[in-house]
Amino acid sequence: MSARAPTRGRGPRVEDGGAGGAYAARYRGFAGRRLALVESMLHGAFYDGIHEARGFGLRVWVLLREHGWYAADEDWAGHPLTRTDRLSYVDTHDADAVVAAISDDRGQPLVDGVTTFSDYHTEVAAEAARRLGLPGPGVRPVATANHKHLLREALGASPYNLPHVLVTGAGQLPDAARRLGFPMVAKPPSEAISHGVRLVEDAAALRRAYAELSAVRHSLRGQPRPGHVLLERYVDAPEVSVESLTIDGTTYFYGPTAKELRPPPTFLESAHSFPARLDRDQWHAVKAAVGEALDTIGYRQGPCHTEVKLTPGGPRIVEVNPRLPAGGITEMVRDVCGQSPHLDAKLLAVGERPRPPGGERRGGAAVVVLYPPQGAGVLEAVEGVEAAAAVPGVRVTLLARPGDHLWHRLDNSGRVGFVYARGPDAATALATAHRAAALVTVRVKPEEPQPEAAP
Repeated sequence: MSARAPTRGRGPRVEDGGAGGAYAARYRGFAGRRLALVESMLHGAFYDGIHEARGFGLRVWVLLREHGWYAADEDWAGHPLTRTDRLSYVDTHDADAVVAAISDDRGQPLVDGVTTFSDYHTEVAAEAARRLGLPGPGVRPVATANHKHLLREALGASPYNLPHVLVTGAGQLPDAARRLGFPMVAKPPSEAISHGVRLVEDAAALRRAYAELSAVRHSLRGQPRPGHVLLERYVDAPEVSVESLTIDGTTYFYGPTAKELRPPPTFLESAHSFPARLDRDQWHAVKAAVGEALDTIGYRQGPCHTEVKLTPGGPRIVEVNPRLPAGGITEMVRDVCGQSPHLDAKLLAVGERPRPPGGERRGGAAVVVLYPPQGAGVLEAVEGVEAAAAVPGVRVTLLARPGDHLWHRLDNSGRVGFVYARGPDAATALATAHRAAALVTVRVKPEEPQPEAAP
């Protein structure tokens, strides 16, 4: 979807949430605190999380490089990020600029915390926190997680690791193919939203993948990249993500999220359900794998979204993402657990200790992602939304509107919307979401791919 399309719709809310009762008591620590957010991920859950925290008394300062990533100029005035306590335009790729924006003339912090949930800015935010003596996850752990080849190197001989090769030149491809075999997965070592990730099934496809990925010398948000390509052995097994919060070096778990993926060559996520149904031994093994990975990289504070393959030989770590998840996952966690990952992460960032996750869960939730039927084009209509929303327990959120140019590239930016459902368990919620999503038709007028806006 066009990065310039403003978000529409709000995410689902927990039934007993709001400013009353035990839920409100958990977040009273926000009162009188200031938090700087370096950029944002897109869409309602992240914007709602900001404003819910403000409702509990947190003052939020937002730092942006420019607003074109979030909305077109004509839509920006009504954007949720403009309704915060302070909005500053700074070079958010530069830790010096971020530190200067949130400190006084003596170098003392003007805020109680600084964080981000944007993959592209977690290192800058962590560095700013370090320099100002504010709570933070540490620069090295975040960098190790963000740059996937560094994570593979850190995990080393761990049984949870995957065989891999970092290719820095085309001459290394034959040896990589001999070491890993086909099929394999090719990906940029330092990207997000599944951008560029694809299955490679033979030598010709490997050469094509390398030629394409090595030519990319900037991230989607504009940071320079060397053009290296990470190759990993393909694991054909179910995948879950694990949502966690690390507090003072101890990792606590909200639970596992089941995934449905679109067929290869891409690995785009088409549906999520929470909590994933794992038996006790399997869940124990998954928690052990995630805990070991976070301990290995030295991650001591913050939320994490870890992707794990469930192989017959045990769990294998796919990625460690030191930030909150997107795709409706935080909404599912909140509705099922009665605890907000967004608020927990912000509370931790300003030096307060949130209640550790791991309490009672109530029912299940699921999200089905709406994608366009083909690549590039202009969105003509999304039909059947009212019928889908009329299904009991269902909510529909659209991320694009007629006239928007949809991205040609194959990654999670292609999402047009979400169909969200609650149920007595995750399986029932997922079946309901699929039934409702089947009522929705996305109509797109094909066109030549539009050039991407500069980050």
